[in-house]
Amino acid sequence: MLSPLTVKTHLSRILTKTDARDRAQLVVLAYETGLVRPGGQGTPPGGRRPPPGTGLPPPVTRAPR
Repeated sequence: MLSPLTVKTHLSRILTKTDARDRAQLVVLAYETGLVRPGGQGTPPGGRRPPPGTGLPPPVTRAPR
């Protein structure tokens, strides 16, 4: 769980790095760069969707060493 202060800190840093003035500009930037697609369900290009009914991302599988 993240504290509200942690979220505010991360948001502030993202705004600074992207030269966005508010969250609305970040949304526009996400669409313009292809990070978010219209009609999508929050899955980035090349990303995986969570298993149905879980709301959680699928577990990450790693190749054995």
